[in-house]
Amino acid sequence: MDPGLVVLALLCAGLTGAMVIMVVVVVRAQRQLSEDLAASREQVSALQRRLDAPARQLDDPPVQPGPDFEITTVSQRQPPGAALEVADQDTLPPLGGRAFASVAVGESLVTVFSFGYGVRRALSAENRNRIGFEMRREVRRARKQRRRELKEAKRTHRRADLDQDAA
Repeated sequence: MDPGLVVLALLCAGLTGAMVIMVVVVVRAQRQLSEDLAASREQVSALQRRLDAPARQLDDPPVQPGPDFEITTVSQRQPPGAALEVADQDTLPPLGGRAFASVAVGESLVTVFSFGYGVRRALSAENRNRIGFEMRREVRRARKQRRRELKEAKRTHRRADLDQDAA
């Protein structure tokens, strides 16, 4: 046999074996990835079920809308702003957990956002310029007032000295 053919056959056998090993490794890795993906999907769905459970517990049964109070009389003789006669004031529906949390958080957020809006507006460039202008104007007015008072005090003092010298 020709030694070149032997080397070529061994090389082909080695490459074929390497390709078979590579295919086996890729197939195993793909199976492992598929199993990991299925496990992670199962974990995500279990976590979603755990997160949805408290929300379902907090859901209140739907409340039928109805009048909270009923005006029974309106007299023409009552002055404007007088209280109207109201029936069934104590029959307000109870406030559920989710509704209470919504009201509490909503009012807090409104307070925080309105405070933030006020601060942002107070610190705006236009407002700062206006405040600076008013401050400069007030300083000038106070300075002029002090000068007027000083002049008046000097005049009064001078008159008192003149009156004292004349006497």
